[in-house]
Amino acid sequence: MSLFRTKERVMAEIVDTSRMLDMVKEHPFMSIGLRSKLDELQDELRNLPQTEFEPKISLLFSGRAVRGAIGIKSSFVGKTIIPFQEMIKTQAALHRFGSVGRRGQAKSLPNSELFITALPVGSFGVELSQLESNDLFAERDISTAMKQVIQLIANIAESDELFESTIENIPNRHLKNLKRFLKEIVDEHSILKMESGEVGVVFSEEQVEQAYLRVASTVEEDVEQFIAVILRGILLDSGKFETLTLNGEAISGIIAEDLNDETLIAYDKEFLNKECIIHIQIHKTKFKTGAEKTEYELLQILQPSDTV
Repeated sequence: MSLFRTKERVMAEIVDTSRMLDMVKEHPFMSIGLRSKLDELQDELRNLPQTEFEPKISLLFSGRAVRGAIGIKSSFVGKTIIPFQEMIKTQAALHRFGSVGRRGQAKSLPNSELFITALPVGSFGVELSQLESNDLFAERDISTAMKQVIQLIANIAESDELFESTIENIPNRHLKNLKRFLKEIVDEHSILKMESGEVGVVFSEEQVEQAYLRVASTVEEDVEQFIAVILRGILLDSGKFETLTLNGEAISGIIAEDLNDETLIAYDKEFLNKECIIHIQIHKTKFKTGAEKTEYELLQILQPSDTV
């Protein structure tokens, strides 16, 4: 049972015990027992930890995807869990490295594969856990990522303004996986309840739909360009590059996943602090308010004399 669920249980018992104590008032025997139980429950609540770093998360659903507390569509589980796990992997890399490129997700990151370890009932759902890790820090990264993804979805469901400010600071791949994840839940007219550690939220069917509509309303556009720059650095662990244009404008972003370490090290040796041509993909995300988010992906580095 998660810390969030444990706190919920203890707080509910405190409320019930307090009501019973009010009902019996000064009964010579019953009041003594109830006061003692109330004190024990309050002590238990005070002694519970404030945070819990267990790499485990529960997702509960309703609507057409489930049959009460009996079962859940296997097709629905597959369609929702795949993009959700990708969000956890990306967020774990973001938490560890401070930035995420396509390469950064896989490189130098501990095993973030999740397993279905239980089928919790409330409506009905799945529990996902990290199992294959002997690294305490890795478990903490995954646990933190799970809570951050819950908060991410909460921000998206809250308002247009919070959605845009949140999306501005996350990798573009989150947006794609959010669309896939939320669409399946909307299509099945389901609520979404999420719990991990001390964090727990419930989104109504209407809130899930609003979150999906905000994500789906974005317009994505990709263009490729060749730009003359000075290479300032290639960061292998985080999968990022940094450059300055000849006019002094900073251009930085992620590194394409098909550029291996040997190629990048060669680029660094040949072009660091020198003029070169970068072949980049510019990815723009446009929001319905007119705001834009721009990301750059490095595809290739060329000599200034090369024909492009």
